[in-house]
Amino acid sequence: MVSFTPFPTLETPRLVLRELVPADAETIFRIQSNPEVVRYFGRPAHATIADTEKLLGIVFDAQRDVTAIRWGLSLKDSGELAGTCGLWRWNKPHRYAEVGYELAPTFWGKGLMVEALRPILRYGFTQMDLHRVEATIDPDNHASQRVLEKLGFKRDALMRENWFYNGKFTDSAIYGLLEQEFLNEAR
Repeated sequence: MVSFTPFPTLETPRLVLRELVPADAETIFRIQSNPEVVRYFGRPAHATIADTEKLLGIVFDAQRDVTAIRWGLSLKDSGELAGTCGLWRWNKPHRYAEVGYELAPTFWGKGLMVEALRPILRYGFTQMDLHRVEATIDPDNHASQRVLEKLGFKRDALMRENWFYNGKFTDSAIYGLLEQEFLNEAR
């Protein structure tokens, strides 16, 4: 049986992937309140710190209930929180989960998300017994598409006009990565 206690801290050459704590709310608020960061999320930017605290409460509850896990991406050299990423919508009987992530614009284009997601995907496949990890993105989010493709994800489907936000219907691109694909590529 998987447990997120103690929290599984992971490391990469430039990052410490650590447990989020209530004190991270201010930094996460700055990230999640930026319209450019949430441009493709299909929901509004956080308007108040209370929005972020509510989100963190959901994260903490899901980790306690072992239904999802989210890491803070802290830079090794400064300890600064650059963003978060994790696995959620975990369907245990069918052994799949969805990956989600966001990064402060200061850190865009530096390969940090690909670097962070590799050990997180490895954790999902080896510790959570996942067979498949999915990502649902706006097809116009080319940066996220590049992140996923660098990690070996394949576009499985386009859900036409399945999401209604801000007065219009938008499409969703579904990407998938299978355990064996990831483990074969990671060798």
